[in-house]
Amino acid sequence: MPRNRINPAASSFHGRLVFSVLIACLTAHHSAAAQDSRAGVDPTEAEVAQLVDRLRSPSGDDELSERAIAVGKLLLRKGRYREAAQLFGVLAEKQPDNAIVSYSFALATFNSGKPTEAEPLAQRAFSLANGITGPERPQRAADALVLLAVIHAVRNDDAAALKALQQAVALAPNHFDAQLALGRLLFGMGDDTGAIKAFRTATSLQPANPQAQFFLATGLERSGDIENAVATYRKLIANNPEMFEGHLGLGALLLKRGGPGSEEGLKELTRALEINPNLYEARVTLGRALIANGRPLEAIEHLERAAQLAPDNPEPHYQLSLAYRRLGRKAEAAAQAIIVKRIHESRRSPKVATQSRLG
Repeated sequence: MPRNRINPAASSFHGRLVFSVLIACLTAHHSAAAQDSRAGVDPTEAEVAQLVDRLRSPSGDDELSERAIAVGKLLLRKGRYREAAQLFGVLAEKQPDNAIVSYSFALATFNSGKPTEAEPLAQRAFSLANGITGPERPQRAADALVLLAVIHAVRNDDAAALKALQQAVALAPNHFDAQLALGRLLFGMGDDTGAIKAFRTATSLQPANPQAQFFLATGLERSGDIENAVATYRKLIANNPEMFEGHLGLGALLLKRGGPGSEEGLKELTRALEINPNLYEARVTLGRALIANGRPLEAIEHLERAAQLAPDNPEPHYQLSLAYRRLGRKAEAAAQAIIVKRIHESRRSPKVATQSRLG
């Protein structure tokens, strides 16, 4: 498994197919319409409910529907998915053949935490988009297919997700979300060559996009193309100096490679922690490297914080035991070794295994 480069309390940045970034991209689609003055500015919940009631009334006209669509897109951009789903649900009843309404309803429903309900809505959105005549058809159809792939992935159906994404990039090769999502899925499935190809396409479509650069660097690193991985991490840092991912990725890779770049690796990890102090991997990697460089006292702070971030992980405690041993603090080293043993024993416990399966 690739290294986890995000707070362990959050979703894995490299998981099988976790699409928090992708969903943010999807909600930005058709953003120009969402900026429409008819949407107003951050309508209150009561105003949205009033708009829903007006739509349901027989007197609702096309102008009201257009305003409701603009408001719904604004709600999507603001992350107010439950309200957006309610609004687009009523709009879908009034305009069942409107591809944008259908797609937006599916997107809002999925982001409301209802992937099962969102799946048939996304399928309908694709069917409607695929029936559009004109140059918009490939892009709209690919939008729906990417969303459908996300839904399949969340439901652990990678085969269906892959099929949808391959169809999306065949329809619209220049669809950034489709290429990025395809790369992430292939990466999770262990197809580094296919993933790198998709990530390269995504970066060519949006050269400054930090997520595309990060995933390309990660793919190159795992494939063994270290020099190009380092170059890509450097480019990510140059373009986005305040993003911890670039500093973390480059620092960890330089330390892994060893040699004259190790000191730079330590500095990059330190910079990543200045941006985000709660990076488990940065803490553990930095602690391990400091011990190896004869600086065990400096390592303790990082390893203790890592143990707080991931209390069920034995690694920081094991490294702490090494640090204390190097410092001649035998009692503290022994205490950390006991913690390591206890964690390993708890992982072998049938009770813990059962809880894990149920949870």
